[in-house]
Amino acid sequence: MHKRKSRQMRVGVAAVVAALAAAASAAAFQALPPGAQVNDDPVAGINKALDVSGEEPSNSDIVGGALTAGKPAVPWGVFRQRETNGAPPPHDQVFARSFAGGAWTTRGNGTVGGRSSASAPFSGSLNFDQGQDGEAPAIDFAGAGRTVPWATWYEETTGTGFANNNVFASRFDNTGDANQGKWIFGGQSRGTGGGGVAVPSLNIHTDQKAENPSVAGGSAVDSTKPGPWVAWQETTTLPTLGAKQIFVERPIGPGAENCDGVTPLGIADGTGHIPAIGGFCWQQTGFPRVGSGPDPSLNVDRSRDGVEPDIAFTGVNDSVPWVVWYEKERSDFFLRNNEMVFAAKGVKDAAADGGFHWTVVGSQLSGTLETKGNVCGESIANEEQCSLNKNPTSGAENVRVAGGTMNPANPTVPWVAWDEEVGGVKQIFVARLVGGSHFELANNGQPISTGAGDSTRPDITFSGNTPYVSWRGDSGGVVKGFNGHFVNPANPTFVLDGSDTPLTPTAQADVREPVSSSCIATPFNSDGATCQGGALGTPFFLFTNGTNPRSLFANAYQPGTPVTGLANGVTSSSATVNGTVNPEGASVKVSFQFGTTTAYGQSTAAQKTGADNVVDPFTAQLGGLPAGTTIHYRAVAITDFGTFVGADETLTTESQPPPPPSPPPAPGSGRTTVGRATLSGTTASVRISCTGSSGATCELPLRLTVTEKFKGRRLIALTARRHATTHRRVLAVGSTTVTLSAGQTQTVRVTLNSAGRKLLARRRHLNATLRVVQVLADRHVVAVSTQTLVFRASHHRRRH
Repeated sequence: MHKRKSRQMRVGVAAVVAALAAAASAAAFQALPPGAQVNDDPVAGINKALDVSGEEPSNSDIVGGALTAGKPAVPWGVFRQRETNGAPPPHDQVFARSFAGGAWTTRGNGTVGGRSSASAPFSGSLNFDQGQDGEAPAIDFAGAGRTVPWATWYEETTGTGFANNNVFASRFDNTGDANQGKWIFGGQSRGTGGGGVAVPSLNIHTDQKAENPSVAGGSAVDSTKPGPWVAWQETTTLPTLGAKQIFVERPIGPGAENCDGVTPLGIADGTGHIPAIGGFCWQQTGFPRVGSGPDPSLNVDRSRDGVEPDIAFTGVNDSVPWVVWYEKERSDFFLRNNEMVFAAKGVKDAAADGGFHWTVVGSQLSGTLETKGNVCGESIANEEQCSLNKNPTSGAENVRVAGGTMNPANPTVPWVAWDEEVGGVKQIFVARLVGGSHFELANNGQPISTGAGDSTRPDITFSGNTPYVSWRGDSGGVVKGFNGHFVNPANPTFVLDGSDTPLTPTAQADVREPVSSSCIATPFNSDGATCQGGALGTPFFLFTNGTNPRSLFANAYQPGTPVTGLANGVTSSSATVNGTVNPEGASVKVSFQFGTTTAYGQSTAAQKTGADNVVDPFTAQLGGLPAGTTIHYRAVAITDFGTFVGADETLTTESQPPPPPSPPPAPGSGRTTVGRATLSGTTASVRISCTGSSGATCELPLRLTVTEKFKGRRLIALTARRHATTHRRVLAVGSTTVTLSAGQTQTVRVTLNSAGRKLLARRRHLNATLRVVQVLADRHVVAVSTQTLVFRASHHRRRH
């Protein structure tokens, strides 16, 4: 919360932290939109009566982004939708939709470069081949100004040299060209598989199973044009049959002419060059470490499965890629056999594939993944210190990463969330990079979940400088969604915001509930300190609910109902009004609406609360109010998705005090009343009355004047340029004096003198001031009347 004296929001920091630590969970979130599903667009092929996928690890992903640089970010989601029609048998399709203006809109009307691009059964599908299942989609923004949505997923690809799951990536076209509104595949041609369309697979080996990709926008070269980096898991044949390895590729493009020399190697077409489909190539990164390639795996233990990677960018200008994953199954290298969580950062290295090698960073030890060595894999002790596990002997899995900082003065760092077994129950842990050298557990080393049942499938994001986490919590078979955030940058402590989001039972949908915000930390919003387009950064998330069908919904944080307080300091034209609101975990803008009716019509300046769970007071000054009037006002709280109002209250301004009475006239002087003057040619006529006691008189000088401008000695036009050095003088153009007795009324005439007539003849009209004063019996002079008159010259017919 910003401190400004005018806001008078006085909440002690220590009291806030203490209250947050003890706060109960919030009751509800705001539906986006109320009563509606995300998966609902029959025209595009999305039938809400059919299931979204329930397969682990995820059926959807969400991120905040905008198609125009500097505009407020809105939710963009991708998801896996079941189908019953189309080419038999029916296959799951990947769709993308964004939320703005209170509604979800399908993003995509066809694809470019896919097997199904020419004749697509489902117009909104992103699938490369709509005759195959699209699975585990992910989304992020990249491109100039971070305005280009990129989606990635995997699907089985048929044909010679394929016949297995392949990873694909495509971008949404918003350039206004012939492909406007379509998704364009990107990558080097890996062959056609015997068909007629080149396959832009990201796989290291297209005949191996590749799954669970993740995408993040960032760049170690040009922060204004972040590129999409993709991480995934893929099986290899060496050193252990079927072991899954973690791979990462970076983009070359846009505008790549060909992908000659890029690895993994593509297949040339008739021109002798490897086509750069969509103007992009995918370049593998890291030292060769495994398989027949050998291939640049990130696994610490290459004999075990590395699975479910996630990727994010951190550091100054989002220049450092970070990948997290976990490893499982039995080790052939005499290392640990339980699930272990790892994180690695990309480091520039001209000797490594793609110009980057990967260094594993753990809770106590770091080690570069080199061709002929791996410090983290040299012993069990080293492996434990290179992991992020709270307990290196316990199973830890389902890891996610986000870049951000709780201190806006510092660069962003990776924050990692995962679930780990504690006393036979899975709990959620969060760690962050400290000192650039190691990870430390947040929340004083304790899990952020406290349920008696399993807490699983976390996700993590930032809203501005606040980290938010979501997860699934199981209590006796009843599964609910949990959400919360961290406070106190010096010692990050977790606060639970909500624990009542209904979810499909884990047995029917063991999927993550992805969370993001409209102000994730990027170079384009000063790492979250200045949200694009004036957005607040309200967090939002997707969740799967129902069993027949399983449906996809979206929620956003919302505050409690604002409370309109009483007014104080009420005067005839101003008042101070008061209100309170509980933000329920995310910052809101607060203000007051006011006016003479319940239509209000005016608002005070918006103030921003903290991201807290306590009742925040706020106040504002109302000014310019009419006297003696009832004023209606109410407290208002605003998020990026809605306006929430308190009850109407009223105040009544004080009556305007009457004007002070006119001083009594001096003895012997009457009171003068002056009517409105009229003009006839060069003469002004005005009716004047004198009242008072018998014998009283009104002595009244009348004077006509004009105000002239001079430059030097020369008279200039009244329309002279303002910057001219001019002088002013008041010129008398007519006068007279009249004395009336009490009870007498007379029409008095004042005629322009020769100077006035000359001015009138020259200008054709003359703005003059008629002043009437009264000379009292004690010879004091008081003003009685001032009027502005416009004399106009008469028009004479020209003689021929």
